[in-house]
Amino acid sequence: MKTLRRHSISGVARQRSRNGDRPGISPVDIAEHNSRTTLRLLRRRGPLTRQELSRELGLTEPAITGIVRRLALAGLVCERKRSTTAHYTAAEFGLRGEARYSLGLRISKLDGEIILMDLAGEIVRRQTFTTPNDFVNAVADLRGAFGESKLVGCGVATSPDAFMDRQQIETVLAADSEVLFFLDDTEAAIEAERTMGIGDPEGGMVLILTDCSVRAGLLIGGRVFRGIHGRAGQIGDMRSGVDGASLNDVATLPSLEAASADKERWVATAARHLHEAVLAVSGFIAPGAILLGGSLPDTVLDEVIECMSRERDAKIRDLVIAPWIQQIRRATFPWAGVALGAALRPMDAIALPDIRA
Repeated sequence: MKTLRRHSISGVARQRSRNGDRPGISPVDIAEHNSRTTLRLLRRRGPLTRQELSRELGLTEPAITGIVRRLALAGLVCERKRSTTAHYTAAEFGLRGEARYSLGLRISKLDGEIILMDLAGEIVRRQTFTTPNDFVNAVADLRGAFGESKLVGCGVATSPDAFMDRQQIETVLAADSEVLFFLDDTEAAIEAERTMGIGDPEGGMVLILTDCSVRAGLLIGGRVFRGIHGRAGQIGDMRSGVDGASLNDVATLPSLEAASADKERWVATAARHLHEAVLAVSGFIAPGAILLGGSLPDTVLDEVIECMSRERDAKIRDLVIAPWIQQIRRATFPWAGVALGAALRPMDAIALPDIRA
């Protein structure tokens, strides 16, 4: 199976130094970094002019001209006149969505989802599945929906209790030597929010996912935080309240189904325990945004968020504690955008034109 490793600028420089080449960041490294940053910005914001790109990226307009020229020659960016009633119409640059595609997979304990995403971040097709056989059929269907030569890879985001293991997934997806990227579903959800959702708020982000368990993704200083053992965000076993119940006991889809006769009580209990977990996490990192998503029904998710907001306001009013804690908000995308975040991973690693060519 073919693999691909992403390097940051500093990582590339260290690799070059180990290989005996001149240490430091080369013009090629800088050009590639600027090109990838330009692609991400156009994906997030849509078409932009040279002046807008220059202002957003902190680069000169001649530098922007060189970047968009290389990306246009690679077939990734197109130029057109901006529609306006003004006498002067500026040229704007946008992504050619049909130039590249990627697959994004979300696999949890109960079901899975696969999407086909174009270069511009638009979801072209989406399918769900609940068995390994359905997964095989869904992959074959989406692969047949476009020219496979334009497929840059597949991102696979799984929950800790996913109903398919990595070997099963690789057996299906690696049939055509596709480049695969495996990541946790919380990390994929954070990626979707940072790239296509609320962005990278000052102070970072906490994104809580709940389905058959509760876990959180943490974005701190622009980077996903996993902890020294890779277990940061595994908050499902946290116990709180006078009953000492864990989040996995009281704030998951199975617990909701078990309490179907008294949904209001379940909402109140889940919100109280989730809010205490938010208090514990926020007391240390003070995130700029706290989001909640997952497989709960939309109406139930909204009720939990509303109840958590009341809990927050009451504590601030009555106890005067942690007034900096943000209001809990719903994640931007359905199922917290896990499949979308997975599809973004290979798109962020596409081959770019070499400035030396």
